Amino acid sequence: MKKILALLLALVMVLSMAACGAKEKAPAATEAPKADAPAAEAPAADAGVELTYWSMWNSTEGQAKVIQEAADAYYAKTGIKINIEWKGRDVKKLIQPALDAGEKVDIFDTDYALICQTFSKYVVDVTDMAEAAGYPDHCLPVLMETAKGYCGGALKVIPYQPYTSGVWYNRDMFTAAGIEKAPETFAELLDVCQKLKDSGVNPFTCDQGDGTALLMGYQLARYLGQDGVLDLIDNVKWGEVPEAKKAAEDIYSLFEKGYMSPYAPSNYPDGQNELGFGESAMLLQASWVPNEVVQNTGAELNWGYFPWPAVEGGVDGIEGGMLGAQAFAVTEVSEHKQEAFDFLMTVVIGEFDQKMADAVSSAPADTDNTVWPNSVAGAEPYFKNMTKSYAWAVGLQNNADYMEFIQEAINQLCKMEITPDQFIAQLEALK
Repeated sequence: MKKILALLLALVMVLSMAACGAKEKAPAATEAPKADAPAAEAPAADAGVELTYWSMWNSTEGQAKVIQEAADAYYAKTGIKINIEWKGRDVKKLIQPALDAGEKVDIFDTDYALICQTFSKYVVDVTDMAEAAGYPDHCLPVLMETAKGYCGGALKVIPYQPYTSGVWYNRDMFTAAGIEKAPETFAELLDVCQKLKDSGVNPFTCDQGDGTALLMGYQLARYLGQDGVLDLIDNVKWGEVPEAKKAAEDIYSLFEKGYMSPYAPSNYPDGQNELGFGESAMLLQASWVPNEVVQNTGAELNWGYFPWPAVEGGVDGIEGGMLGAQAFAVTEVSEHKQEAFDFLMTVVIGEFDQKMADAVSSAPADTDNTVWPNSVAGAEPYFKNMTKSYAWAVGLQNNADYMEFIQEAINQLCKMEITPDQFIAQLEALK
């Protein structure tokens, strides 16, 4: 019995010494690192989570470099790894078959209207997460409302790299031609074109396809508004709406009067590159043009901007425009929706949003980032005051039944292969 008691007493003493030893060593475990040693991040609760992101960019593009930097920073902070697959623009063709096949993609991106119109059933409504994160306070109201409008009132996309469209021009050419003020009406635009032509430069240029569709889309929208243009297209009213012929005559006149480059409409990107090569003064396109021109030609122009001008008796003025954004979406199949959303917030708000704008000369997506790159700064006041959002090409490319026929007729009109009367007759025959 004494032996047993002795053994028990010895055991108690050993345990007591071990406990004291642990208490004595505790301060060393919480001791601050030395000044010359990097501070260690506390292990994140989400460490080990991996997300797959299919990107619309190629790894060499400026957008991709910023997103990769954001992903690396997010991993360092949270332990959550973003596995990025650089799919390029073909992601819009690849994502639906992949998700249908059960591919575990957490995030993808492409044009925000396309996501809502084509891939809506595959992506999550992030309205509640956005509200909790305070995201609506950082997004331009017109961009937020447009994004929700495309998705039936739900927020299913997180816009970034927003764009606006209008006329991008060489300020130095305007100055040399004695032009002191950007045109606000179509009549004033024709006067500007004549002055530029008299100065020895091509006033305008365009690429066929998107370029010619934007010309016709904007002119129709100024006469009819967005809803009027969609009604014209969907119900094939080309012969019933006098403004349709008037718009065709206006666009035709730009070519007939020699206000367009002799190469226009050309194949993309030859038209817009004419600005970089100093051959033409103006181009109607989106706000990615300055960045693309410098990439293609190396030319750093003194860029100016004005919205497509109003027309006499029209429904809309410069308050209406084609604006939009690329956008991220979180998929329904993601098992880590909140983590995916949190990562996207780091890209579209704050430091990395400004880095994106600076890297590719785009408008910032975060309204707290107020410094626009010089090449697109001219669009800022118009962009922020825009109250009417048009679809791309004001819907001329939306209707799959008529899109190709309309585009071909527009290209023929711009090449002066058909007259405005023939243009209207050709489209009216689609009934």
